[in-house]
Order: sequence, then C-alpha cells, then structure tokens
Amino acid sequence: MLATTMALLAACGGSPPDPAALLRQAKQAVDGASAAHFQLTSTGAVGSGTVLIGGEGDIKRPDGFQGTLRVSAAGFDVDVPVASVGGTFYARDPLTGRWTKTSPAAYGFGDPAQLMSPQHGLSSLLPLCMSPTLKGDDLYSGDLLHEVGCALPGHAVAALLTSADASQPVDATFGIDGSTGQLRRVVLSGPFYSTTSSSTFTLVVVKYGENVSITPPPASS
Repeated sequence: MLATTMALLAACGGSPPDPAALLRQAKQAVDGASAAHFQLTSTGAVGSGTVLIGGEGDIKRPDGFQGTLRVSAAGFDVDVPVASVGGTFYARDPLTGRWTKTSPAAYGFGDPAQLMSPQHGLSSLLPLCMSPTLKGDDLYSGDLLHEVGCALPGHAVAALLTSADASQPVDATFGIDGSTGQLRRVVLSGPFYSTTSSSTFTLVVVKYGENVSITPPPASS
C-alpha cells in the first residue's frame, strides 16, 4: 500500500490537474476513437424482471456493437450474446441459439452501439458533470488514472443504462489516463433498479482504435 502511494505521489509531481480540463480531454479521446472495447460490472444490481449486471464487447463507430451482456432473470444469471448494427439490435436466445431482433431496453440498457456517440453516448455525460472535483489518483493495469468525481443528471444516465427514478442525480467517478487523456474507467452509483437503494455500475474502456469488424448476425429474424 505504501509503495503504491509513493508511486502515485512521484508520478503526480507538480500542481494537481484541473478536473474540468481532464473531462474535456477525456471527451476528445472518446470522440476521436474509431473503436474501443468495454467491460461492465455491477454491485447491488437487484430488481424485478430482467436486470443487467455486466457484460463486455466491441464498439465501432458509427453504429456497431458486438459482445455479451450478463443479465439476471428469475434468479438465474445468463450470458446473452448481442449485436447492434445500423440501429437494429439482435440477441441470441441462450436456449435455442437463434438470433432475433429485439430491444436493448429489455435488458436494462440503451443501444450499446451508441456508447461512442458524441451526442448520446458515454462522452456526452462528461460535459454534464456538476461541480467536478479531483478525488485523487489510482493505478489501473499499471497506468496512472486521475479520478474526477461529480454528480450527473439522472435522466442523462437513464438514457444509457436505466433508472428507477431519473429525477435523482447519479454519483460519478471518471478515471482518466494521466498520460493519454483517455477515459479508462467510469463508476456510476444511483437508483438504477430501486428508488430506495443504490446500485453501482463500473465501465472500463480499453483498446482505443482497435481493428474490429461488426456485421449483422447470420440467419437473424
């Protein structure tokens, strides 16, 4: 622990970074990337019906996504392969193996292909940060992250995930790579599935600019 703290202090020499400037850099990095890979985990994500609890996948600009969503339904956790191409969302039934057209809202999620949209995706949350503050630094996979904390309008987050009460603000922490300015980690805590209790989603973004091809799944209906 002491070694980690000393490493962070050594890496952060000089004046602390401006949180508003970090958020601007992070938005530029996301908006300038042709593709990326994301990993989603959660804690306290409990609710009725089908509940999104995690997932991962590749996003390609302008409107492509492929990956797997982990959902909880009827007491069981299930991995559901999904794809989104050109505004059409597909999911593969874990029982039949068939791909069908459906809505991402059925899994408690906005269209994942829009995660990199400057107007509607992840980076659109960054300018909405209310009273951003520098929370400190952390190490992630050996990289120094500057962490910026703020509150986000609940309705804006609900458009990407879900919300049991979109009028309530969501606590956010953005981890921004100190050397590249890339947004690497987002932690969101709010009333996603209950108006009386909070759950937390952690989204990690890696492989900026990866070379990936995304096409509609075969024999989809």
